[in-house]
Amino acid sequence: MRAIIFIFIFLTSSFALDLSATYKVSFGIFGEIGIAKTSLHVDAKKRYKVSIHALTTGLANFLSGQREEWHVSVGSVTKDGVLVPDYYQKIVQRYSNYDGDYVLKKDIRKYIFDHKLKTLRVQKTIFRGKKKEYSQYEGDYYAPNDLLSLFFNFKNMLPSLEVKTPSKFYAVGANKKDGRIDVEPLKNPEQIRKEFDWDEGHTMKVTINQKIFASKRGELLLNLGDDGLCKQAVLKDVLLFGDIRGKRID
Repeated sequence: MRAIIFIFIFLTSSFALDLSATYKVSFGIFGEIGIAKTSLHVDAKKRYKVSIHALTTGLANFLSGQREEWHVSVGSVTKDGVLVPDYYQKIVQRYSNYDGDYVLKKDIRKYIFDHKLKTLRVQKTIFRGKKKEYSQYEGDYYAPNDLLSLFFNFKNMLPSLEVKTPSKFYAVGANKKDGRIDVEPLKNPEQIRKEFDWDEGHTMKVTINQKIFASKRGELLLNLGDDGLCKQAVLKDVLLFGDIRGKRID
């Protein structure tokens, strides 16, 4: 499921006053394993909210305990159209065995930014059935973006969408050590297009530097349209069953 979420986030890298889209992810012989709806809204006061609701489908839904995730980024928009997050919240829920009972487990983590002091505060709440645990602590690192704001800011950072040299970005929700994300051009973009039956677009490789399924560094191949929206994404050679592929369907 973690791989599904990262693909959904990368698939929604654009900026607009109001934006909504639906995506699906498929995995080799298993077919569709997840679907998500994402939206961005900016109000008249230049406050924004980005949200993604993702859920597993079919066999993946059964095996994951009906897992669902919500990711939300809330903050302000600068005069230049850059999203500056106040907080990023991630909610993961699924049914699992706990002390002999099959209960709903919900993990809520809220990351609160202090851009002046360059610090991050984390509020963590875990529900296991009727039991609740709460903790608050300082984050291990500060980054100016979360995963959602970063990729909605990407077109602002790189207007041409042409990645010619390797670049590093930092976002809360990526690499647990420092949030580093690597973006680089594909070595053989035409070959990649043929291999995955991609149409024309802006291609790149994004590495989130943490393990996703059997991919040690989480390397994603992306195909973006001129509007900055990613049309397709691929996490290559996962386990024994091929590639995890994400595609915009609406």
